[in-house]
Amino acid sequence: MRILTVALVVAFISSGCISHSAQYEPLLVRLKNNEPCFSISSGSSLDNSLSSHAPTVMKREGGEWRTISEPATYSPVVRLDAHDCHQWNGIDWEAGEYDVALKVTDGNEAIRYAAQFNLRKNAKGELSIFKIE
Repeated sequence: MRILTVALVVAFISSGCISHSAQYEPLLVRLKNNEPCFSISSGSSLDNSLSSHAPTVMKREGGEWRTISEPATYSPVVRLDAHDCHQWNGIDWEAGEYDVALKVTDGNEAIRYAAQFNLRKNAKGELSIFKIE
C-alpha cells in the first residue's frame, strides 16, 4: 500500500512539470535581431506546404510556469519552410526560462514541435541563448 501511495504522489508531482515526450519534434531556436527565431528541421513526414498559427509560449516565474502567449487559432496562418527562421510579433522576450510549443500542419497531418531554452540579457540589452533542451 505504501508503494502505491508513493507512486501516486510521484505521478501527481511529475504531472506539474513541463516535459516534451516523444510526441514533440525539436523546434530549433536561434537569435535574429535580438529576438528568438524558430525553425523546424527538414525531413518531417509533412510535405513542403507547411503552416502554423502562433505558438504557445510559457515562461518560468519562480517555481511556476506562466503562459505569456496562447496558441491563437484566430491568428494569421504563417507559411513555414524547413530551416526558415520565423519570429512571431507581440511576444515580450526578456531574460528567463521559456517553453515554446508549436503545431505545424500540411492541411492533412500535423506535427508538434517544442523547445525549452533560457535567455540572458547583458547590460546593453542584447539577448543570448545560454541553454537549450
